Amino acid sequence: MSDRLFAAWGTPASPARHALLRVEAQAYALMLAERPDLTDPLLKDWVLADRPLIARRRAPCDARDLVPAGIPLPPAHGKKRIALQLAPGAILSLEPPPLLADCAAFAPAGWRPAIEAIFHFCNGVGVEPRVFGALAWSALTGLDYLSPSSDLDLLFAVAPDADVAALLEGLARIEAGAPMRLDGEILRLDAGLAANWRELAAGAEEILVKTIKDVALWPRRAFLTPGVATRGARDWRAAS
Repeated sequence: MSDRLFAAWGTPASPARHALLRVEAQAYALMLAERPDLTDPLLKDWVLADRPLIARRRAPCDARDLVPAGIPLPPAHGKKRIALQLAPGAILSLEPPPLLADCAAFAPAGWRPAIEAIFHFCNGVGVEPRVFGALAWSALTGLDYLSPSSDLDLLFAVAPDADVAALLEGLARIEAGAPMRLDGEILRLDAGLAANWRELAAGAEEILVKTIKDVALWPRRAFLTPGVATRGARDWRAAS
């Protein structure tokens, strides 16, 4: 991954959506001590077990000087989404979401042919598939997040001149023969925007576009056109 694309995932103080946050253990413990509502025992040693947090969209109730973060608990712990806030200094490092290649060994055996097809196709179009959701968290934590109804949640960070139409067509073709649903987003890291690949493939004139701050309707053409959407780049970062 190039330095430029790595930087596009933000900084510890201002991360992009889906970025993984490595947190200082003592700061994490102090934060939990201030949240008596968080009683799940899995949370106590989360950081000590070398598990990351994830950057999330800022909510209206979040403090402006803190970094919104989250922990998704596995199904055995209620599949809860734990919203947290961190001081920027508590974040030791930031990582992009994991590569599909690094998580494939954790996938159900029935998924493997479809994953191989995704590898082959993405290599041909020059896109590096990453993952979030159940497969990613199974690989990142060693806990069981996958179920028979799980989707394969994919992220595709595309360059401004990428052939997104070819990418969408290939994903639809692979999913047609796959045992699981392919979900996920096309990321315009140059502009700080993301859109669901299915919405883009459906061809509607307007689509829901996500940033670190909000979700809004955008013209599909604006999302796909290099340079048109760059005015949204600042919104991809958490407000400082």
